[in-house]
Amino acid sequence: MGKQVKVIFMRRLAAVSLVLAATACASLTNWARLPRLQATALDGSELVLPDSTATHIALVGFGYQRQSQSDIDSWLGPFRDEYTAVNLFRACEVPMMGPNIPGLLRGVINSGMRKAIPLENRHWVAPFYGDIDDYSRQLGVEDRSQVYVFLLDGSGVVRWRASGRADSSGLASLRFEVARLAAGGGE
Repeated sequence: MGKQVKVIFMRRLAAVSLVLAATACASLTNWARLPRLQATALDGSELVLPDSTATHIALVGFGYQRQSQSDIDSWLGPFRDEYTAVNLFRACEVPMMGPNIPGLLRGVINSGMRKAIPLENRHWVAPFYGDIDDYSRQLGVEDRSQVYVFLLDGSGVVRWRASGRADSSGLASLRFEVARLAAGGGE
């Protein structure tokens, strides 16, 4: 019985290794620079992606619904905790609001977000009130009920992406890609 369990374990380990290897290979091909996006961050500064993250490895999260905040946090929280203390990394959040929200209401929304976002993260949270239809097409977003996260290299090229809530395998895949990029393996 012990030998059968070991064989099953080894097969599962091999399958997980193949998935991680396929993810790594996929991230090396057909990637382009993140489409340019300009928005005002919650601290009042201009955030221009991907330029504002130049020379840094960055994780950028896009959310389309208020209730998606916990899904964004499931990716950006661990990334911030593990990497942003080192100046090589950035974590950005872009709530996709759209152009139909009147100016006065934008101020109310931004004020509410400022109250909820820690001061140290406000520079990297920028609600986007532009054409979310066009930008979402450029990103390849198909389901706006999901959050989308993109890992950028120091040139702003997308090297990895995911959607939905983070789980342990998604975070492991992200950590693998971050380590590969940090080691100079992104080019």
